[in-house]
Amino acid sequence: MRKVKVTNQETLDLEIARLKMRTRQLENDLGKRVDFFRDNYKKMALNAVIPGSARHSGVLNIAANVAKMAWGSGKFKNFATGALMTALEFIGVQLGINIFNKVANNRRKKKKAAEANPEAE
Repeated sequence: MRKVKVTNQETLDLEIARLKMRTRQLENDLGKRVDFFRDNYKKMALNAVIPGSARHSGVLNIAANVAKMAWGSGKFKNFATGALMTALEFIGVQLGINIFNKVANNRRKKKKAAEANPEAE
């Protein structure tokens, strides 16, 4: 970028025109980047979840097609739904137990602290 010393109306107009051209150029560059992102976001998202998967997209396409076919099957869908619900219930119970234990331990600690230091009340 060159810096122009604006001394009169003519140089100001030239600088405004130069900056407008620069703005259009930057907008075009940004547009190209957005188009690239739009064309490649699926691969980038998959690569973020499974590193290196974008290089093996053919294998993943086959796996995705097999998964779609299996999901179309009623038996597999019922099995997958049941397994997912069982896993979610297990996680929910574990979280509930952990939260209960945390609260109970905090109450025990406060009770012990109160018994050890009766003047603090």
